[in-house]
Amino acid sequence: MLKILRNHRWFFIIFFIWLVILASLQIVWSPAELMFFVNRHNSPLLDTLFGYITLLGEDGFWLIPLAVYLYQWLMRKENVKNQAIMLIIIWITKGLVSVIMKNAFNLPRPMEVYEHSGRVIHVVEGLEIHHWQSFPSGHTFTAFAFACYFILVARNNFWGFLWLGLAMLVGYSRVYLFQHFPRDVFAGSVLGVAVPVGLVLLFDKMKWPASKANG
Repeated sequence: MLKILRNHRWFFIIFFIWLVILASLQIVWSPAELMFFVNRHNSPLLDTLFGYITLLGEDGFWLIPLAVYLYQWLMRKENVKNQAIMLIIIWITKGLVSVIMKNAFNLPRPMEVYEHSGRVIHVVEGLEIHHWQSFPSGHTFTAFAFACYFILVARNNFWGFLWLGLAMLVGYSRVYLFQHFPRDVFAGSVLGVAVPVGLVLLFDKMKWPASKANG
């Protein structure tokens, strides 16, 4: 574990700062204050921007690198088998953890809580607003897991840091779009990093060098 943190310290430092900011905001302000602060700072440009950015947390984006890896695997390219297999394992594990937790907690989403509060709620036109299974944020979970995958397994710092930045924007978009509370985003962020790290440590312990796929 210490080796992973040391080898990718800047990734985890930036991630830790993100968590500290999220935690601090939730200590200082109530969920309602945070939700409506973000919600009232809206614009048509931000509606469009975050409407697209939030899509980066969809599971469909995992199919892109998976298709590339499988193609290279079929073409007998080296150093892609473990990457492809590990991507599938992380993808499946992430999905199972997310579904189990959402159904186990089944917490109300912001719209369910504040719909009849009498406060003005800005909603992006055409967006389907969900009411339940708020915790954790699955989109945030997916985005951070993707970033962590690129850093630990694919050993691609460019894509890892790019997706880390995008993952933060995905997390913010879930609050902006009134789909999740900050607590859901915080949990999704932690899980998104914890699951890949845990799996990499597990497979390293089993002597399968999944985290060394690129040599």
